[in-house]
Amino acid sequence: METFKLEDIYAILGNVTEVICDNAMFLCELDSVVGDGDHGTTIRRGVKAAQIKIDTEKPQQVDKLFAAYAMGMVSTMGGASGPIFSSMFLGMGMTTQGSEEVTLSHLVESFESGLARVMKIGKSAEGDKTLIDALAPGIRALKASSQAGESLGVALNKMHQAALEGIEVTKTLVANKGRSRYAGERGLGHQDAGATSVTLIIKCFAEQATKEA
Repeated sequence: METFKLEDIYAILGNVTEVICDNAMFLCELDSVVGDGDHGTTIRRGVKAAQIKIDTEKPQQVDKLFAAYAMGMVSTMGGASGPIFSSMFLGMGMTTQGSEEVTLSHLVESFESGLARVMKIGKSAEGDKTLIDALAPGIRALKASSQAGESLGVALNKMHQAALEGIEVTKTLVANKGRSRYAGERGLGHQDAGATSVTLIIKCFAEQATKEA
C-alpha cells in the first residue's frame, strides 16, 4: 500500500476509536501519577463522539473526514485535552483539502500541521513532557523516510518506533505544562499519558499501511 484512500482513513479512525477505548483505564493510571487520573476517560469520550459524528455524517472527502472527527472530539472533551487532540486531526485535514488519497508526503505535511497546531494551542514544546515528546520525533522519522523514498508502511512503522522511544524519554522529564507540572520530580520515572495516547494513534496508521503488505 503506497497511499491511503478514503476507506483507509475511515478504517484508521475506527481503529483509533477502538484502541483508545480499549486502553482508557491504562491511560487513566498513567495520568493518576501526576494529574487528575481522567485522561483515559476524557479521550475515550472524545473518540466515541468523533466516531458517532463520522458514522452519521459519512464525509466523502479526506479533509472533511479528518475535520469531522476533530469536531466530534472537541465537542465532548473538557479541559485542555479536547482542543489539543482535536487540533491534531484538524491540522491533518487542512493539508489534504481536495485530495482523494493520502500519500506519504501528504502525511508528513499533515502531521507537521497537526503538531504546529498542538504546539500553538498548548503553548508547549519538545521537552515539556507532553504528547509532543512522542509526536515530534515520530514526525522527524516519517520525514526522513519520505526523503529517502521509503514505502508508506516502512515510514509509518519507523514513525511509530520513534514515538515509542519518545515515550521512554518522557520518563526522564519533569513536566512543565498542565496540571502535571505541579507534581515536579514525582513524575520522574513515569511515562506521559498524552505521549502514550498519540503513539497509540500513530500505531493505527502504521497498522493500516502494512495490512495488505
